Amino acid sequence: MRCNRMSWAVAVLLMVGPACAWAADDRSEYGVTLVMSGEEARAESLFITMLSHTRGDARALNNLGNIRLLRGETGVALAFYERALRGDSLDAGIHLNRATALMLIGDKERSGQAFARGVKMAGGVDQAQALLGITPEKQSTERAAKKTAIDPEQVRAMLKQAAASVPTETALSKSVGPGKTLKGKTPSAWRSAGPRASDGSETSQLLYWKR
Repeated sequence: MRCNRMSWAVAVLLMVGPACAWAADDRSEYGVTLVMSGEEARAESLFITMLSHTRGDARALNNLGNIRLLRGETGVALAFYERALRGDSLDAGIHLNRATALMLIGDKERSGQAFARGVKMAGGVDQAQALLGITPEKQSTERAAKKTAIDPEQVRAMLKQAAASVPTETALSKSVGPGKTLKGKTPSAWRSAGPRASDGSETSQLLYWKR
């Protein structure tokens, strides 16, 4: 009888585990949607709830960092990004967010290093820009020219400068695209920010949101 009970318990865990994972993904996706709709307070509450269920959740930490950065709390945002990287050090987007935060506090040396790391892991400067929602079409638009929390021209300049420190074969690699590492591994939840940045609020641009 104990054996039967044990088998039943294992079966339940196997069924519930994936369901819980999907629920977490749904919460993260919904939180990002809330931010894009201008409901940052609700999104923040949701991400905090995610952390209460899974301590060290890189998605929640990264996205909370973004919210704090948009509020001008750069130091707090930086702390969130660094905690997020402890849980997912292979996510180029988080490295790029951290680089942006360092840039905003004036730490050019560490910012440049973080940008270079992000560009290398993304597979090149174009892929890195895609993760941050920077597309060629936006560079000359009136919206892109408007003042936002983060200066797009400064970010682009930092990305290009960072790309110069990345080995040529890495920056020009055609086999590596957004969402893949140089070794071909795909970190979880990488998505280009481009499509949603054009629909969402302007202040959410130039940041990587981890779903």
